[in-house]
Amino acid sequence: MYDIKAIVWMLPVLFMIHDFEEIVMAEAWSKRFKRELEENTSVMRKKPFGLNGTNYWSTSAMSVGVEIEFVILSLVSLLSCIFSSYFIWYGFLFAVTLHFILAHFYLCIEFKHYVPGVVTSVLFLPVCVYIMYVFQLLLKYSFVKVFLSCILGIVLMIVVLVTLHDAIGKFSRLLAEYSL
Repeated sequence: MYDIKAIVWMLPVLFMIHDFEEIVMAEAWSKRFKRELEENTSVMRKKPFGLNGTNYWSTSAMSVGVEIEFVILSLVSLLSCIFSSYFIWYGFLFAVTLHFILAHFYLCIEFKHYVPGVVTSVLFLPVCVYIMYVFQLLLKYSFVKVFLSCILGIVLMIVVLVTLHDAIGKFSRLLAEYSL
């Protein structure tokens, strides 16, 4: 009924479509809401897209970070298909799903305006939940195995995102210096 290996490839596909929204909209969004983002009264404690005063990540720098994330998710999907082991893949899918809720829904509610990535988060959240449900039916993971997979996925995704966010900021500064 379900081709598990085809479903596995939905993770990098959904991720890329979601991040295309961020890549396309982040710079224009940062300019449109510049005043709101710079005000001390802004409710956003952590500014998205590397915003710091009037600086934000360049589109090209963001694209490099997205490319690296895409490669990581594609490798996880490929290795899951090759070895028919979905423990880490399931954890990454859970982490991406959680990212939709915690990063985009929360930021959108907190900011009270559109935040890049929220449209695809709304569209893809039910898809991701359904995929996790289907995988649970197919793999019959115990609660403990699902829990451990999700915790591992969250930890790995945090490490990847923190590392990439730091690298994107540095790469953005390098590109700015190079262009002078």
